[in-house]
Amino acid sequence: MHPVFAIIDILLLFTLCWFFLQNIRLNRELKEKNRELEAAIKELKDAQVKLMDSGKKGAVAALSAGLLHQISQPITAIHGFLRFMKKEMDINSPFYKPVCVMDEQSFYIKDMLANLMELIRHRKIQKAPININTVIHRAMNLLLDELRIRRVGWDMQLEEKIPMVYGDALHLQQVFMNLVVNAMEALSELPHGQARALIVASAYGAARQEAVITFKDNGPGIDSQHQSKIFDPFFSTKTQGSGIGLALCHDLINEHGGHISVQSGKEGTIFTVTLPCMRSGKIQQADLATNN
Repeated sequence: MHPVFAIIDILLLFTLCWFFLQNIRLNRELKEKNRELEAAIKELKDAQVKLMDSGKKGAVAALSAGLLHQISQPITAIHGFLRFMKKEMDINSPFYKPVCVMDEQSFYIKDMLANLMELIRHRKIQKAPININTVIHRAMNLLLDELRIRRVGWDMQLEEKIPMVYGDALHLQQVFMNLVVNAMEALSELPHGQARALIVASAYGAARQEAVITFKDNGPGIDSQHQSKIFDPFFSTKTQGSGIGLALCHDLINEHGGHISVQSGKEGTIFTVTLPCMRSGKIQQADLATNN
């Protein structure tokens, strides 16, 4: 073979090897870019979901604030009229005591609406070390009359030695009240004469160092197809339900670093709330960041 052709063959071989190596390098770079693109698309989708959730929560807050404002106006007028009646009425009148009771109850409703308005407006969470059982007691005490009226047999099974929770007592009280009201509404669907039972329990989950609060009723239960949507804004299994209460509960528990879930079947429904406990009396950094 002529030396010139041999040199050409060698150059061609080197050229082919160079193209081959370049092709391998480009394939690797292309795969890397594809992975980066997939990661960017995933981040974009996650950001889109968060933005949609934020929009839903904003809509929930705006709608709830409007509804509470409309309700509070007539309640304020009724409360003012009852106070006037009480002031002008003879203390020996047979209607005096019933008017006093109505005055107290209207004040309670007015005060509760004000607290709800503050909650809906998403006032800054004011965390402090709290005894979770004390918060449960306060929530139940505010609903005792309603439980009696609806003929719901209730029991509290609270574990005493639960470490303190770093949270906002007012927010958590409203969450617990909402879950009890939900249970009462579910129990009202039972046939007339059937026993209605509600058990509120607390326990300490030592493995995860968290307080576990459960609300168990013996109502008709929630369809399995609805359980995954139960905390979505505007979703409700009730004909007259707004779908706001549980969405707000979910939001507030998340802001406390906790979790809320539901289990339901033919024997009733259990809502479970878990909240992180303070460790050896110290406030965790995550809690401090949320409170600032």
